[in-house]
Amino acid sequence: MFWTADRIYSQGIEHAQKEIYEFFLKVVRHKHPEEVLVDFKTLFIDLSDRQNPEIAQALDQILTAYNEKEFFYTLRRCCYILINNWTVSNNRIYIQSLIDILNHSTIYKSTASAKLKTLRVWLQLFIKSEDFQAFKLFTLYIETHCYLDQNWSNRFASYLLAYQYINPTSSVEQRQAANLLAQKMKEQFEFNLAMYTARLSYHSSSQNTPYNPTSLSDNVLNLVTLMLSKKSILNCKSLAESFLGDISDLSYQDFKISLLRYLDFSIADPEISKAVQIKLHDGLFELKSSRHQYPINTALILKTSKYLIGEFTISDHGQPTELFNILLHHTNPINLVVLLLKLLLLNESIRPHLELRIATTIKYYSQFSEVKCKSVIAFIDMLNIALAIYAGETRYNIVRMNPPLDNFVDNKEGDGDTSSDSQISKFDANEYRIFSQIRYN
Repeated sequence: MFWTADRIYSQGIEHAQKEIYEFFLKVVRHKHPEEVLVDFKTLFIDLSDRQNPEIAQALDQILTAYNEKEFFYTLRRCCYILINNWTVSNNRIYIQSLIDILNHSTIYKSTASAKLKTLRVWLQLFIKSEDFQAFKLFTLYIETHCYLDQNWSNRFASYLLAYQYINPTSSVEQRQAANLLAQKMKEQFEFNLAMYTARLSYHSSSQNTPYNPTSLSDNVLNLVTLMLSKKSILNCKSLAESFLGDISDLSYQDFKISLLRYLDFSIADPEISKAVQIKLHDGLFELKSSRHQYPINTALILKTSKYLIGEFTISDHGQPTELFNILLHHTNPINLVVLLLKLLLLNESIRPHLELRIATTIKYYSQFSEVKCKSVIAFIDMLNIALAIYAGETRYNIVRMNPPLDNFVDNKEGDGDTSSDSQISKFDANEYRIFSQIRYN
């Protein structure tokens, strides 16, 4: 092996980075967060070697190499080492202090030191980057659900974190921290939803409305009741199990035909329903058409499901699809929720793909005001509730108090839901009681 100058240079940078990572891994596990923050500021803001000269020398080596890319990578990974450990140890309140240090007024001061000048210029560039904005997601929902940024999209931070934990170029610490926080947010939402709906049902006859700990609007009970009373959602899990049991011997082409029947575009407006089916049919049957005569398998099911999720949400170019706009703006958003839920129930492993598409959708619409995005927000709220009810750890049951005899047919199993969009929300939430319990299977 020939040791070229470039290779020796690369080895030196990697060794310096490793020293810095190991240092912060050690201090974050053995020191109080306040002390860790002092170490971080001393190194990355002050470039001081008073307390840890060998670590300062390691950073000095990166600065001397004048490698901006490696500096950003080093800084980012160190931040996620701290964020990840503080998330695990329930010390997330210190993440905001970390962000404040990075944006410290010192980095804008002039200096005679060439290295310090380089460091400060790079820090100024860093705080304008998407990486720095990504840090702020970890400060949302800290204990009191306080929003540091008032953009409506921050309500859905658990989705936006998908950019970090799904991205293979993210460091291990970043993926772990993002995934852990996203899971905590989902679990907290599910818990809050279960507790709030239980209290609402209990206090439905009372004038006092219980505190709403969810990010949903106060008509949450109506949304949950709608989800639980609409048969096309109520039967989703059993329909998915039945569908998977019926396709085992089918060819890929026959699977596609059965899949369209399973999705069941029984939208109230026949013209819209027809438009959706036509729009979807051609693209679906072009997908992997060379394998039409092959037996269906898990890989083809996943590939097809991911394709349809893309068609129902946002394109690879970051623009909402035509089908998304049709289903969102020309029908009740619950129809779109049903389609996505049916696809998810075919295989849970497509959930990261779904979450990433929803994250991309949120990012696209976040440039617009909350007023202009009411339909999108309603859709995501409904999707969150549907996932909590049918893919979460809590089992929900709904009981209609004193049901009218002529509506008894509603309790029968059916192949679809033919209720019109204008009728599915025509119910009095006070007529229902919602009961929840931990799902054990």
